Amino acid sequence: MVRGLYTAYTGMEAQQHRMDVVSNNLANANTVGYKQDNVVFKSFDEVLAIKINDPQMSNKNIGSMTLGVQIDNIYTNFEQGGISLTENPYTMAIEGKGMFTVGSMNEDGTFNEMFTRDGSIALDQNRNLVTKGGLYVIGEQGLITVPHGEILITQDGTIYVNDQLVDKISLTGFENYDALKKIGDNNYDMTDRTVKTAFEGVVRQGYEEASNVNAVKEMIEMINLQRTYEANQKVLTTYDQTLDKVVNNVGRV
Repeated sequence: MVRGLYTAYTGMEAQQHRMDVVSNNLANANTVGYKQDNVVFKSFDEVLAIKINDPQMSNKNIGSMTLGVQIDNIYTNFEQGGISLTENPYTMAIEGKGMFTVGSMNEDGTFNEMFTRDGSIALDQNRNLVTKGGLYVIGEQGLITVPHGEILITQDGTIYVNDQLVDKISLTGFENYDALKKIGDNNYDMTDRTVKTAFEGVVRQGYEEASNVNAVKEMIEMINLQRTYEANQKVLTTYDQTLDKVVNNVGRV
């Protein structure tokens, strides 16, 4: 194996994965409640290099080396996005930490819980509160069915219609947001490391939270990624040309 070829290849592959993440961030720059993803790289574990088949150095250790770069982690930036007024009573934004509890319903009436910062809600044909993706907004009593009338959602998620209590939206916080697993673009699921805590935010009815993606920075990052990819590509081409000369020119001598 030619070490330089492999190193250049791993660099190109890593930049391609990073490009996918940046492209997804840009595609969701206007998605309500979207949280930016980032990539962390790391080098491959070092391996011990041994010189063999040398009469003067019989299998002697000559040091360690690494064979390129790989993806270490893809993490989500949960910083607050900007909050803007919509004056639509069926939009909500969370100011501070915490998430809305949403999910699909099983045949036995239980829920497959997920969590989101996207507070754009609507009513289905049965007047149940649902997300734009069709998931139920879960309340402390289960499904939230809204009767006809003027809806009011307080800062702690309590829902009133015509001054009559309907239910309270299930809101939660997390001890470690990095332990959440992103499902799609806007929903999150718990993992074995997830620990729930009390909700610490404030619900703002008639507002929505914008994506926390900075489109200008992502565009600059995309340009840098393209240049890094091209640099690795040139290394690969140089090695290929060198090996071609070795095989076809030096090998004939």
